This record gives sequence, structure tokens and C-alpha cells, in this order.
Amino acid sequence: MTFTKYIKYILPAIFLLTLCACDEIDEQDRFQKVEITSGGEGSDFGAKNVLIEDFTGQRCINCPLATNTISTLQETFGHDRVIPVAIHGGDLTLAAPTGLANAIGNTYTTERGVSSKPKGEVDRTGQLLDQEKWGTAVLERIAMAAHVKLGVENVSFNADTRELSFNVNAEADLTGAQGLLQVWLTESHIRKYQATPDHNRYPQYPASGYDLNYEHNHVLRACVSAKDGDALALVAGGSDTRAYKYILESDWVTDNMSVVVIAYNAAEGVLQVIEQPVQQP
Repeated sequence: MTFTKYIKYILPAIFLLTLCACDEIDEQDRFQKVEITSGGEGSDFGAKNVLIEDFTGQRCINCPLATNTISTLQETFGHDRVIPVAIHGGDLTLAAPTGLANAIGNTYTTERGVSSKPKGEVDRTGQLLDQEKWGTAVLERIAMAAHVKLGVENVSFNADTRELSFNVNAEADLTGAQGLLQVWLTESHIRKYQATPDHNRYPQYPASGYDLNYEHNHVLRACVSAKDGDALALVAGGSDTRAYKYILESDWVTDNMSVVVIAYNAAEGVLQVIEQPVQQP
């Protein structure tokens, strides 16, 4: 079934999703995964995945609600289709090593003009959105055909030197897939302080207004490529492989880390995005 036939059924679900995402949803009441068939011109690479850049902070009381929205979107569309990255930078953050803010997070937050949180940008389309609009934005992008294929290969980690190395492969099925190839490292299951929403409105959160053992996921740890990405120009049937290396900090847990690869350009936003765990099961 094509995307246009799905749309009248999915839009009401997305509307409900944005209303409910801020509240705790019982497991049996959560949305079931939605399968989206790509629209537009056909592509051997199938449908594209969607990037959510979540500008967040440990001192932001409403940021856990945005995290809930992301979790609901991933459960609805698939964890492999919706790729979130939590960017800690600027106001309402705590600096490393006690906090999760870092230099690259501060840089991206400043460059994107983030003045309040939580805010998110979906697929680099040029708009900072409140969390209530993320669902609709994801829906608009996730049904698109992908004309770029990405892969992470030959992942190797030296526990003595803490050096992570891997290759990134990019392919295209049309000429003119030009833009930038950005490579990030993220970490999940980090237990640290987080300010939490009003307990009177959201009783699932502590009455104290904070959680010392909050689980932070998809946290941006490092940019391995150039800050804005490395130049990428592909022709139909062509491919490009890049080798990357990075020395991981001593307190980063490799079992919880992932490589996030983003191919994008200014005109079209994200062409494709993938996430691959550093440690394969």
C-alpha cells in the first residue's frame, strides 16, 4: 500500500501521539509499530530513516517529556527508522565530567540558535520545533524514498588504547547526491542527574523535582568527522568509503555506544541516517 493510502489513517494517530507523548502510557496502551511504504519515485534503497536532534539539558524540567515523545515515535515507526541524538549544550545543562554537556554540544546549540528547551530539529529541514510537532514532521519525512545508502563496516576497538576505528560506506542510486557526511558517536544508559517535570501534573516523576539516577539515552559524545561533515559527492551506482578513528574517553561504556552516520545537504535536509552499535551482539 502506498503512503497516500496510509495517510488518512496515520494522521489521526500522530495527532493522538503528540497529545499523549508527555504522559506515561501503559505498555498495553502504547502504539503498535506502523509500517510505512515509501512514496515518490522508486528506489532500490527503500525508505529513508529520520533524524531527530533533541536539544536538551539536565536542568531542563520539561526535557524528559520530549524524551517520552521520542520513545513513542520509535515504538510507533521502529527504532531503526527514527534515529534520535540528544545534544546537551548551552543553557540548562551541566558540564562534563559531572554533566553531559560538551564542547561540540555547545557549538551545535549555539549555531542552531536554540534559545529554549526542549527543542528539536527533524531531518535538518531548517526548523526548531516544539515536541508536539515532532510526530507530524517525522511522518512527512519517513515515507520518502532513499537515494543514498549508508553502512558502517570493519568496526574495531582496542581496549588498551581506547581507539575505535571503523569504515563508513556511502552509495547512491542517482547522480547528484551531493552534500556532507557527518559521523557522530552517541552513548545510552547513562545514569545521571535530571531535573524532572511537575510531580502534581506528572506523578510518575519524583516530588523532589529531580532524579539522581535518570537514564539518559542517545547522548552525543563526539563528532568523528569534520564538525559539519565531510564533503560527499556520489554518482548513480557509485560508492565512497571513508576510514575513521577516535580515542574514547575512559568513562564511556563501549557496550552502550553507537555510531550515527548522517548524509545531508542544505537543500534537501537529511538524505539518509543510520545508527549502528559499536559492540555487535
